[in-house]
Amino acid sequence: MNTAPDNPDLIDRLAAEYVLGTLRGPARQRFERWRSTSRQVDEHCAAWEQRLLPMLRRLKPVAPPAHVWQQIERRLNLSAPARRSSAWRALAVAASLLLVVALGTLWYWRTLGPGHVAQVATISEPSGTTVWQVDIYGRPGEARRLIVRASGFATRPVDHDYELWALPKGGAPVSLGVLPYVQARTQRALTSAQQQALRSAAQLAVSLEPAGGSPTGQPTGAIVFVVPLRTMG
Repeated sequence: MNTAPDNPDLIDRLAAEYVLGTLRGPARQRFERWRSTSRQVDEHCAAWEQRLLPMLRRLKPVAPPAHVWQQIERRLNLSAPARRSSAWRALAVAASLLLVVALGTLWYWRTLGPGHVAQVATISEPSGTTVWQVDIYGRPGEARRLIVRASGFATRPVDHDYELWALPKGGAPVSLGVLPYVQARTQRALTSAQQQALRSAAQLAVSLEPAGGSPTGQPTGAIVFVVPLRTMG
């Protein structure tokens, strides 16, 4: 496959493995080519880098007790001249700790974090030009996190903002926040009210609001987009 896939869930899994370093060989080289040519792949990689790298930078090398290395050397039948220096041991332990923490973080984001893409919506101009891509992460019926990616065509109106709304069946619109602009990306955890609205929502809407968003909690300006919210398999 020479071109990047369109499945956001697959891209997110590969991006996590790429940043973590467990994606190796030809698969890693292919993914690097995708990242250089696909904005979507690059954004998923950047998101994982933001999650993992700050945690890794805060870690400090920790030297293990001497008896641990003695037991390892005894089991491996290492001779005295072949023993590594204490500095090398500390470095090896630090690298192991970084891997453990990274794996733990990956496990957290896979099980307690956003999860899989549960719902998606593409907000486009009548011409078909995509303005925003909305991905809602979570388990079936339990949305947890919202990620919105703006294209280069998403420009901010003067003294106003565009605001995203869930349209639950039989209920009032529920705000999902102000939208980003010009290739920016926003990510936010969903409140219980937003999660409940999304359970029965089949559409999303975008309204024109005063700067910072609606002051009333309901749309106050013109509705400029209404798009279907699709549930992923």
